[in-house]
Amino acid sequence: MVDAIKVEGLSYSYSDGTTALEDVNLTISEGEKVVIIGPNGAGKTTFFLHLNGTIKNPQGNVSVFGRPISSMRIEDRIHQVGVVFQDPDDQLFMPTVFDDVAFGPVNMGLDEEEVERRVYVALLKVGLEGFEKRVPHNLSYGQKKRVALASVLSMEPKVLVLDEPTANLDPKSRADFIDLINDLNERDGITTIIAMHDVNALPVLANRVYVLNRRIVAEGSPREIFSDWELLRTNSLEAPDVFKLFKVLNCFGYSSDDLPLSFDEAVQILTKTIEGKEGHIHLHIHEHTHKELSDVIHSYNHHRDKGNIK
Repeated sequence: MVDAIKVEGLSYSYSDGTTALEDVNLTISEGEKVVIIGPNGAGKTTFFLHLNGTIKNPQGNVSVFGRPISSMRIEDRIHQVGVVFQDPDDQLFMPTVFDDVAFGPVNMGLDEEEVERRVYVALLKVGLEGFEKRVPHNLSYGQKKRVALASVLSMEPKVLVLDEPTANLDPKSRADFIDLINDLNERDGITTIIAMHDVNALPVLANRVYVLNRRIVAEGSPREIFSDWELLRTNSLEAPDVFKLFKVLNCFGYSSDDLPLSFDEAVQILTKTIEGKEGHIHLHIHEHTHKELSDVIHSYNHHRDKGNIK
C-alpha cells in the first residue's frame, strides 16, 4: 500500500503563541477516503494548509507520496494536493467560470490547448459543462461549490482535500455533492481527505476517521468512533441521527449486531431483522428502560441539558 500522505510529529503555533497543532501523526494510503472530525478550533483548517504547503513547514514533517512537501516546487505541490475551501467565494475571484477553472493550469505554465482541455474535463466532471462564460458571482451556492471543486480538479491532483464540503447546501445539492466526491474517489482513484461536522454524511464519505483536537486523539472506522460515547463527549462531537435512533430502540428491546450509520443501512438492517422474526419485531418497556434511555440521551446530547426522562 502506497502512502499518499504521511505526517510525523507535526506541531504548529500561531504568531501569538497559541498552539494550533501538537505532535500530529497520521498516515493516509493512496485511494483512501478519510474524514477528519473535531470541535471548532481543533486545528483542522490549519492542518489542511500544511498538506499542500500553504503553511510552510521546513522540518519536513509532511510527505506526499514519499516526498517532503516543503521540498517541492509550487507546481508540484498543487499537482499532488488540491484543497477546496468551505466557502467557494474564498476561491472564486475571476470574471468567468472558465477563467477561475483555468487559473491553476495557466499558472502551471501549460499551453493554451492543454489549459482548455483541462477546463473542459474538470467542468464535465462536476456537471457544469457549458458554464464556461458564466459569471461565478451570479451562480447558486451549490454551483459555486462545483466551480471551486473544478478549479482544483483542473490541476489534476492525486489527493483532494475538502473543508466542510456539504456545509450550507440544500438537501439535493448535498446528496449530489456527496455522490460527486465518491465518484472522484472510486472512479478516478483520487485520495479524499475531508473535514466536516456533518456526521450524517460522514459514513458514506469515509473508510476511516481521525479525531483531531490539536493532536490526534482517536482513529478508527466510523462505527468505532461513533460507538465511543466518552470520546464524543470529551471532544464535543455528535453521532449520526440514525445511529442514535437505533441506540434508543435498543432500550426498548430491539436487538441488532450492527447499528446502522446511514438511512440505507437502517432499511437493510430493519428488513433483515423483520424477515428473521416472521414479519414483525417486538418493542417493550422493562424496569431498566427509563434509565437506559436517560443514559443514551445524555451521552449523545452532552452539549445540552436535557434533564431526566420520565
